[in-house]
Amino acid sequence: MKLINDLNLLHEPLQLKFSFTTLSGFPGYFHAHQGIEILYVHSGAGDVLLNRQMYEIRDHTLLIFQPYQLHRIRMNATPEKPYTRSKFMIEPSFLDEKMSFAPELSEFFRSIWKREILQPVLYGMNASPRFAALMEDYRERFRSMNGAGRQEASILFCLEFFHLLKHGWEQELFGAKEGAHLRESHHAEIIIGWLEAHLHEPLRLDQLAQDLHLSKHHLSRLFKRATGSTISEFLNILRAQKACRLLETSVLSVEQIAQKVGVSDTSYFCEIFKRFMGQTPLQYRLGLYKRTSEKPVSSV
Repeated sequence: MKLINDLNLLHEPLQLKFSFTTLSGFPGYFHAHQGIEILYVHSGAGDVLLNRQMYEIRDHTLLIFQPYQLHRIRMNATPEKPYTRSKFMIEPSFLDEKMSFAPELSEFFRSIWKREILQPVLYGMNASPRFAALMEDYRERFRSMNGAGRQEASILFCLEFFHLLKHGWEQELFGAKEGAHLRESHHAEIIIGWLEAHLHEPLRLDQLAQDLHLSKHHLSRLFKRATGSTISEFLNILRAQKACRLLETSVLSVEQIAQKVGVSDTSYFCEIFKRFMGQTPLQYRLGLYKRTSEKPVSSV
């Protein structure tokens, strides 16, 4: 499975999908993608790993994922307890342009886009009648729309959605609210923090186990149970993600980037990168030049 998914947001900058359901099995996988993702869980039970934090997912949960933010959603979907959600993928530069008439709304949206969101998981959204009405209204509208009408409705929905989010939840999103996280740090979160701090080094499980005062076996079992991934698999995900950032923001060679992410063998680094990205580091860098020369298509 590719780590970073190409959603073609340059050509379809707003991709809104209302109320679709999974009845069984949703193990999830670690991934990131271009654009902002807004996920509203109408019903379902599970968890999400985001920013080294594990959050519970339950009915009426709203989740916000920023561009290229690594996350993994895991849901316990059954016919008795289905996973029903609405998902909105947004090319932020496109929507920001549509908000030029409303400076305060635009500033809030840019915060969603670029600032650190302290509480990216919001609960009890159904307590707001306006939010519930907005979701239901546009769900019905989208059933019979296509083409230019759908694009215009997508813009209007997003403007209303972020206006409502600003006036109802801005403080919760960006103000450090006491008790925002549901629980104290999980062992998996501590392990991820350690891996990130030592990313420039080869993996040393003995040292990690010693620092956390756990046996290697217990450490590995805890991490696998919490994340669905082995420590070495997750470390390679972090390596690929950091390598992407270095390819995007530096002129370092592939060999130098491999060293920066703790891999001394450049061939092995390229193998890791291609496994998650579906292309070599050089192909990824060449693709960046092409993407930066394109702009989102605006039809409204």
